[in-house]
Amino acid sequence: MLRPLISVITVVYDARKTLEATIQSVLSQNSDLFEYWIIDGGSTDGSVDLIHKYEHKLAGWFSEADAGIYDAMNKGIDKANGEWIYFLGGDDILRPDVLKDVQPYLDSKYSAVFGDVFFDNGHHFRSFLGKRTLLQNTIHHQSAFYNNSLFTSFRYDTKLSIVSDYEMNLQLYIHNMPIRYIPIIIANCATGGASSFLSRSLVETNKVRSKYIKPKWKNKFLSLLLSIYYAQKRIRLFLYGHRV
Repeated sequence: MLRPLISVITVVYDARKTLEATIQSVLSQNSDLFEYWIIDGGSTDGSVDLIHKYEHKLAGWFSEADAGIYDAMNKGIDKANGEWIYFLGGDDILRPDVLKDVQPYLDSKYSAVFGDVFFDNGHHFRSFLGKRTLLQNTIHHQSAFYNNSLFTSFRYDTKLSIVSDYEMNLQLYIHNMPIRYIPIIIANCATGGASSFLSRSLVETNKVRSKYIKPKWKNKFLSLLLSIYYAQKRIRLFLYGHRV
């Protein structure tokens, strides 16, 4: 069999209410462009029964206890056969025909190709890499297609619970790897995901950054800036209810 262009991976745990829309948004894409893996963390809410309903259209799936979202993602990477890897959350939705729209840009010379996402509160998030990436993650995971070659020597850090994807994106920036931004909305995403828990996000972002940013004073300065930025986000959340 020919190698699929894209491996779409959904990691899920107890998301029965939203999972079917996620699955349908993937399976409605051009089937020649992708394979679809679902990695379930041992759901008990009926998610597994729902996956059974669609299993004949999947490359594969399994349900077992894991050590968190990044452990599940690593399991998906181990299964993926595609030239490109894309992660879609169990409460997120691919835009219609978006894989066909993205296909012309998936050139093997790039390490990552990414676009935008649209949140259910109306917020349009534009992913990018730049100096701000030294401060915090600037690529939304549901906007990014990663060249499978990146995972030859990389797996997500399972000791982190919400920002392990920042490490990959920080490496892309620091090592000046070839990337491409495309002005396409890739997915509709739910607000209030794990990365919106600011206190934990702050701690984990600083931990990831400290592995790559030297000297220590520079990382401490960036940590202070991020603390100030998160403080104003808390104020906005309190005043306007914005949570992304």
